[in-house]
Amino acid sequence: MKKFLALSLSLVMALSLAACGAKEEAPAPAPSAPAASAPAASAPAAPTFEKQTWKFACSATENTCWADMGRDFGQMVSDATGGAVTVEVYAADQLTAGNQTEGIQGAIDGTIELSAHSNIIYANFDQRLNVVSMPFLFDSYDDVDEKLTGAPGEAVGKVVEDLGLHLLGVGENGFRAITNSKKPIESLADMQGLKIRVAGCKVLNTAYGLWGANWSNANWSEVYTGLQTGTYDGQENPLPTADGASIQEVNKYCANWTGIYDCIFFTMNKELYDSLSPELQQIVDECGAKAAENQRNLQRAGVSEVMDKWTAAGVTITELSDAAVAEFKAATEPMYTDPEIVELLTADLIAAFTA
Repeated sequence: MKKFLALSLSLVMALSLAACGAKEEAPAPAPSAPAASAPAASAPAAPTFEKQTWKFACSATENTCWADMGRDFGQMVSDATGGAVTVEVYAADQLTAGNQTEGIQGAIDGTIELSAHSNIIYANFDQRLNVVSMPFLFDSYDDVDEKLTGAPGEAVGKVVEDLGLHLLGVGENGFRAITNSKKPIESLADMQGLKIRVAGCKVLNTAYGLWGANWSNANWSEVYTGLQTGTYDGQENPLPTADGASIQEVNKYCANWTGIYDCIFFTMNKELYDSLSPELQQIVDECGAKAAENQRNLQRAGVSEVMDKWTAAGVTITELSDAAVAEFKAATEPMYTDPEIVELLTADLIAAFTA
């Protein structure tokens, strides 16, 4: 019996020790998950835009800053819309067989989405736009900027938009130099009888008539051939535009002056603009204004570059003396009170620029 008790006691102790050896520490409690926080506000999703292709028409040639304005605008809009909007540039009014007026009509009708044409051509639709090209209305680029970015510019911009267009920006064609194949123009007498192709508008026709030129009108796309064949002795246009058409090849005399100025209205079909989302409207407005500003800077830089280039090519460039300018200015001063001119342009618009 003693042996049995000893054996039982030994067995109990062994089992107890085994149980102690097998005991494991309770695992540490798993770290509690952090309390769920409110989801961070996500940035608004970038707007998506419908794929569109817009045609840009301008009257100057492919190698001018007019066409650069269309390319510049197209690149900026494409970048801002993730490539959704494409702008195709048609220089020299290719879409309308060189007819500048029809180029603008296309933008009004919506068959062309974008137009960049001179105020002189836009004036075919509203004569008031010729006010920008009244003789000696501006005497410097600073004068241009002050007037066209101020109340006078707003007034002519409203006239443009009344045509059924949205004005994106105002570019620059610039001061219109006179070239010819006969002689330097250094005085009013030198203009007498010269056959000058003039951009078709009442203001320019009247001014060149008062200056004694034998003026005529023609589409810009026809001018080089007309100069080459002697149909015209000369033409008048800002130097970069003339250079883009290689006028220096057929005219070897140039008078650079501030007698006549014209700007470029960069417009979009109004119905198209109104159909765009507010986000896309903001993009085209910002890109249009910037493209026009860039074009103005290119145009002004181009004037001195062309003068250097033409001088090297044998073109005689003259700057009119103060006395000569006074002669030309006096000859056209009556235009500011001419009843027919005042009726066309309106006294209010003339006063806005001359006050």
